[in-house]
Amino acid sequence: MVSKTKVETVAVACLNLKIFYSKAEALVTDFNNLYPQYDYESLVQWILAGDVTYVDQKLKLAPYVTPEALEQLVTQMRSSSAGISIKDRRYKLKVYPKCFIGNEAVDWLINNANLTPHEAIRVGQRMLERHIIHHVLDEQDFENNHFFYRFYVDE
Repeated sequence: MVSKTKVETVAVACLNLKIFYSKAEALVTDFNNLYPQYDYESLVQWILAGDVTYVDQKLKLAPYVTPEALEQLVTQMRSSSAGISIKDRRYKLKVYPKCFIGNEAVDWLINNANLTPHEAIRVGQRMLERHIIHHVLDEQDFENNHFFYRFYVDE
């Protein structure tokens, strides 16, 4: 994929966040100052995913959007003492090893990561999109439902 330039990134911000060009330029500048380790392509991906807001001249990223923050969260979720319940589960005479239930993960994220239900589902979907977790049959997006998901490291 071709690396995005600052001008392209400003244009993406204008169009997708529905803000004026001058505010989009300020957003990109703020992004560079706050997150110098990330390139314009990361910002574009996060804008297109709906993970960036710019209100009252303040840049805000959605919870756990950076790889480092998401990695820390996954470590907490997989903790044997305080994480989600990862175990073998049975459905219709078939056993699915080392998996967790979507609605239990949402509850855990709400209670332990202080997220809203919408944010918790979005974080779960982000983990699925970044190939950290998957539905055990690879048939579902992440949902607040009784579906089985597994961390790829547990495959």
